[in-house]
Amino acid sequence: ELLTCGDRCRAHNATPRENVSAPYTRTPQVKSSPARPSHSERTPRNIQAGMSNTSRPLLGVFLTTLFLASGASAATCPTDGSGYDYSETVTGDTRTITYTACPNHAWKAINPNKAQYDTTQTIRIPAYPKIQNEGVTGVSTTSKRTMDLTAKGGVVGIFFSAAALYSPYGGGKYGQVVGFDNSATNAEGDTFDSCGCHSSQGSNSYHCHSAPTCLLQQLGQAADAHSPQIGWASDGFPLYGPYGKGGVAMKTCTVTGGKFGTDVCTNDDGGYYGELAGVDSYKFRYYIQGPVCSDSCANPIKDLPGADYHPHSPTGFYGCCPSGVTCSLAVAACTGTPADGYVSGFTPAAKTKLSTFCNACYSSGQGGSSDTTGSGCSAKSAGFTLATCPADGTGVNADSPSLTNTAAPLTGAAIILNIAIAVFVAMM
Repeated sequence: ELLTCGDRCRAHNATPRENVSAPYTRTPQVKSSPARPSHSERTPRNIQAGMSNTSRPLLGVFLTTLFLASGASAATCPTDGSGYDYSETVTGDTRTITYTACPNHAWKAINPNKAQYDTTQTIRIPAYPKIQNEGVTGVSTTSKRTMDLTAKGGVVGIFFSAAALYSPYGGGKYGQVVGFDNSATNAEGDTFDSCGCHSSQGSNSYHCHSAPTCLLQQLGQAADAHSPQIGWASDGFPLYGPYGKGGVAMKTCTVTGGKFGTDVCTNDDGGYYGELAGVDSYKFRYYIQGPVCSDSCANPIKDLPGADYHPHSPTGFYGCCPSGVTCSLAVAACTGTPADGYVSGFTPAAKTKLSTFCNACYSSGQGGSSDTTGSGCSAKSAGFTLATCPADGTGVNADSPSLTNTAAPLTGAAIILNIAIAVFVAMM
């Protein structure tokens, strides 16, 4: 994925980031000269004949750029979740995940980018995850990270809904994440759809920076209960929703003032160390922090988590890729003697594919209920309200970011086309 700016770029400063939804139509003005025929008179043969050895490769670059920017190889995901596919296998020390990058629920493009896919995606993560540094002190501070995600875009994990996990980094437009103020949730939350996600430029990019509300609803998130597992981080550790032990809404120990490894709070990257009997058999895990109180018909989603719950998705990983495992997504290789990230007697199991989530609200999804494509649900739902929303309707996040901006009408890919055509004209 191109990651030169945030997932949502404004018209006045758009960069090659978002997908184009319509072909470029303006005809560039080209001056003709007596020494050679004008642009309109040229044929492919005399264009080639008139080009130098230097300019011919540039033509290839131009045509490639034109093709990629047009999204010609990508198809739009069905809007009712019927394009979803997800499977896992565990072989030896490796968990292999195959998915289509189309979510199992309704979605809506609020920024200029639709959920698109081209080929089935495959990622490999450790089935027996390892912690590079032993014990609670080995994951207690950001200096112990094996992967810094504060300036890393793209896929860093996968949800069971086939949406990708992205870090809080929104791209070069906002810079390396230093806090809530320049996080993707704060900068781009007005483009998160009713299920808490959106797409960026190109195919296979439907993703979430904060809690995936439709997935949490489908998996049975309840008030005062630990969140269900909702996916995997690329280092092999599980991902959970916003609630930890005893139904505590997870925050960093820096915010709560708690002691990491003793109290129910995370390190500064959203990781929690400790054995949780009845929850899982791991010694470490990540939380998608920040309760979201919203109904599934709100586009964009309402009441996103604020600064108290930052980071909403992990800003660093602490696992490593064990010897003998081929890890995807740039997981650092283990060195020395890493510690087991699981309890004694642990046996990894493959997760099963979910059903299509028909309770997502289709009436406000892409195209609306009458135009929803696919056949994933026989009846279009009127939506749901998360069980964790307070009865008085006040919401749970007093510092929720404002959702008043509008998506940019000009896409970054249109800029790509403009530049590519200009280069092509200049070299003629």
